[in-house]
Amino acid sequence: MQEEESNKRWKRFLSGDNDAYSWLYNEYVQMLFRYGLRFTSDSELIKDCIQELFTTLYKNRKHLGLPPSNVKVYLFVSLKNNLIRAMERLSRFESMENEMDTFLLEPTVEEQYIDDESYRNRREMVDKILNLLTPRQKEIIYYRYIREFSTNEICSLMQLNYQSAQNLLQRAVKKIREHFHPENTDK
Repeated sequence: MQEEESNKRWKRFLSGDNDAYSWLYNEYVQMLFRYGLRFTSDSELIKDCIQELFTTLYKNRKHLGLPPSNVKVYLFVSLKNNLIRAMERLSRFESMENEMDTFLLEPTVEEQYIDDESYRNRREMVDKILNLLTPRQKEIIYYRYIREFSTNEICSLMQLNYQSAQNLLQRAVKKIREHFHPENTDK
């Protein structure tokens, strides 16, 4: 239902309807922001990339052509590409800042004791799971179980065919189950 409305608004936006453009922005901006948090915790960078995405869409609307088959996936892929480009540009500076932050912000002994034990246990479990998976497996798990995308949407985002997406997801889930099955609690 939302996709039908999005496609109608997209067509109106392409023909110059600024209300349709505003609707698209308002409909997707929060989803895009949450999605951007998957790639970086830098909220200002995410906001900048979303702004760049919509500015580029507006400037190039006469050259965009037909609506994409799925407006939401199209916007997500576009934001992902914008973020990757922006992070590559900033990577030199961020790595230097991260090294400095690590050095300067070492927690005190008191702060370490204040940490909640249950949080540390959950964090360790998540880290163990994530360390098992390849980057692509992490990405597909995120799309399927956190963002709750359909397999077809995931195929578009990850540029996979349907069977490859199914296989990748099944291998990731199988790997998690094998290592965290109740009989394997010693791992």
